[in-house]
Amino acid sequence: MFPTVPVATADLVLAAVALPMVLAALVGLFYSVQFAIALGAGSVPASGTIGYALFYDPPSDG
Repeated sequence: MFPTVPVATADLVLAAVALPMVLAALVGLFYSVQFAIALGAGSVPASGTIGYALFYDPPSDG
């Protein structure tokens, strides 16, 4: 069996920030959408995730 490693919320937030940006970059590369427009559109959910992590569920000392 493989040892289980708990996943922290901060790790999930980092993945949630990176995922829309990677998808937007792929769309910009492989479709006829301008790269800057695709990254701009991908930054909207990424920045929303950062806002969630900072203001709705902020990190706590512990």
